Amino acid sequence: MLGWHISIYQQAGKGTSPATNASPVGKRLAGWQTGLGGLRWIDELVKEDKAIDLGGNGYPSRYTAMAEHLIPHIKDGPPLAKKIWLSDEGDILTEEWEGRTVLDQAGIAHCRPEEWLVVEVFDES
Repeated sequence: MLGWHISIYQQAGKGTSPATNASPVGKRLAGWQTGLGGLRWIDELVKEDKAIDLGGNGYPSRYTAMAEHLIPHIKDGPPLAKKIWLSDEGDILTEEWEGRTVLDQAGIAHCRPEEWLVVEVFDES
């Protein structure tokens, strides 16, 4: 499958400052699978200085942004999310593979607007 697996996490701790590549993650707020164009929304936030690209090689790549900039993009369904995920014949799927888009609406509702979150992206090519 060509595309991305994207997850948004709270930082372990309070998220009072931007995450780094080494920042541990806390509670996951969202997880979804998307196609090749599925990173446009976060790349736009980076261009607008509303998110920071922390780098990475796709296994994973990481970004950080305040909840006020991320939550509007995911609360009603993440951008270009596949409701039911696709897998290829050679994929190894464990019991941890959810196979569907996941949103923690209660966790999302409790985020402070100024809280720095982590976006973790895995290349599924």
